[in-house]
Amino acid sequence: AAGKPGLDLFYNITPSLKLSVTANTDFGETEVDARQINLTRFSIFFPEKRSFFLQDAGVFNFATTGIEPPGGIPGTGAEVFPFFSRKIGLLGGQEVPIDYGAKLTGKIGRTEIGMLDVRTREVSNVGAKNLFVGRIKQNFLAQSYVGALFTDGNPGSQWSSNTVGVDMRLATSDFLGNDQNMVFNAFGLTSNNEGMLENNSSYGFGAQYPNDKFDAQIQWREIQENFDPAIGFVQRSNVRMLRLAGSFNPRPRRSTGIQQMFHDVFYTRFTRLDSGLVESWNLYATVIDWHLNSGDSLHSLFDANPTYERLFEPFEISDGIELPAGEYRFTPWRIFFTSAQKRRIQGSIGLSFGNFWSGTANMLQTGLSYKLPPRFLISFNTNQTFANLPQGNFIARIYSAQVNYAVSSLLSFSNLIQFDNRSENLGLQSRVRWTIEPGNDLFFVFGQGWVQDFDRGYDFRRQDSKFATKLQYTFRF
Repeated sequence: AAGKPGLDLFYNITPSLKLSVTANTDFGETEVDARQINLTRFSIFFPEKRSFFLQDAGVFNFATTGIEPPGGIPGTGAEVFPFFSRKIGLLGGQEVPIDYGAKLTGKIGRTEIGMLDVRTREVSNVGAKNLFVGRIKQNFLAQSYVGALFTDGNPGSQWSSNTVGVDMRLATSDFLGNDQNMVFNAFGLTSNNEGMLENNSSYGFGAQYPNDKFDAQIQWREIQENFDPAIGFVQRSNVRMLRLAGSFNPRPRRSTGIQQMFHDVFYTRFTRLDSGLVESWNLYATVIDWHLNSGDSLHSLFDANPTYERLFEPFEISDGIELPAGEYRFTPWRIFFTSAQKRRIQGSIGLSFGNFWSGTANMLQTGLSYKLPPRFLISFNTNQTFANLPQGNFIARIYSAQVNYAVSSLLSFSNLIQFDNRSENLGLQSRVRWTIEPGNDLFFVFGQGWVQDFDRGYDFRRQDSKFATKLQYTFRF
């Protein structure tokens, strides 16, 4: 066993401007990612969970993430993050040691600033890296701003890379003098990654009318083939995206037992920039989404999702199952119900069924939790896809269970166990947090992995064992 001393320093230069410094940083106490199985052709998004990067992270937000769909509506599938902090300190799923980092965030008058500089250590074939992010936003009127962002460095290559962008937000809560909300966002970005200096831009706009009874939005963006921010995240490229959406959300009389009724129609289309051909489109229609006064919710009752996909090259959707190039039209249907969070026993169930690519598929999501607030929680969740395609059948499964117990406000235990049949890996993470006094914490973290062995009758063999302790002690000056 070996100790690893580290340092985190926080200093308020002014009440609204904070300097954060970290040295020899350790993230051993961070919760592991939730398992996901990707059945699409594009990258999936894992959120940041490390505390150093989460603190004051909002100052680095960019206009590309400014318009979100309602809960239950799929995202655009074309997310653009010019800065994505998980690119720092993580490479190919493995941790990259951080020697030091400094972050300055806050406001000077009506100007919002964020600066981050991190030095990562040399690993495998990648040398030590200095990664920098600068962000500035000038606020004006009540809710609007213009801003700029700059990143420099490439965590995964010896090439020097940078990304430059500008964005703006115009927002009001008194649209046309009627106490209604209206938001307009626009952005432009260009990247210089590994010498790619042509077709290396992304730009677009979005407008939303986000109000209680009526909600509407339009988003348009272009993501060119060589746009690739080295310290960012892009789901797909060489496309032009258009999203049009509208929602009607009335509130019936309380005597009906219904708090609010949601009805949504979302249309999203992608066109290839190189050929002008439609790459994909889908229409998502919510017929019934009723939130009840009891807290229970019938989120969807036969939601329809007509979908068109054009494969320009074969796509391996699961191991050994390859969909040939061509055009595909299919319509999944969805039912989803969740009971009220206030209940001691709370559950949810979701079922999707119907056509799927060249065949059919049923997708089942279940969740069940039991809680004795504020001390005890146990939950079990499943996400399973049963696909039948002419090219072959497959089942994708994810199981997860969580057990949390708080002895007191100072001592807590959390346990997370997950399994997916794509990696055939069963993983356990157990964490103990003892708050000696506010700001002084002792963590014990144990991780164990097992790999499924079909040759031995579905036995599991131990693969990885990890144990770490972390003492976090705060000095106040």
